[in-house]
Amino acid sequence: IGVGKTTLLKQVNNNFCHQQHNFDVVIRAAVSTLQDDIGKRIGFSEDRNWKEKSLQDKAVDIASILSGKKFVLLLDDIWKPIDLTQLGVPLQKLNDGSKVVLTTRSAGVCDQMDAEKVEVYSLAHDKAWELFQEMVDRSTLDSHTSIRELAETLARECGGLPLAL
Repeated sequence: IGVGKTTLLKQVNNNFCHQQHNFDVVIRAAVSTLQDDIGKRIGFSEDRNWKEKSLQDKAVDIASILSGKKFVLLLDDIWKPIDLTQLGVPLQKLNDGSKVVLTTRSAGVCDQMDAEKVEVYSLAHDKAWELFQEMVDRSTLDSHTSIRELAETLARECGGLPLAL
């Protein structure tokens, strides 16, 4: 169910971009292009030969780089379990502080991937409206008599989901 999982994951990624952290590399990857996204973030995007390699050869290359790094891998909208080791993700690095974070609608996917679950819920209308007001400049809401009413209607219709501002 849409409760802002993708938005939350984007925020996590953006925070890593703008704050100091102890990771060598942060990788946000789409499921459909997972290996290629990982390859780009660790430096294989310039290598034309790499694009032509088999999935297994790419996995070996990815594993050789990530095995020497502390990494965060952010995966969005996982619909079925993924064997990360087949893609080259060295899961043994998770014991050394590397992390894999994924979003999914399926608790079963989390169970099958042996992932710790954190459930995300929609906000109650009053909390969603409070958050909206905190994020919007007060002068904008008060700039015309119909703006506040329209904004409240929009927040109610979004059903407690985060609003893009």
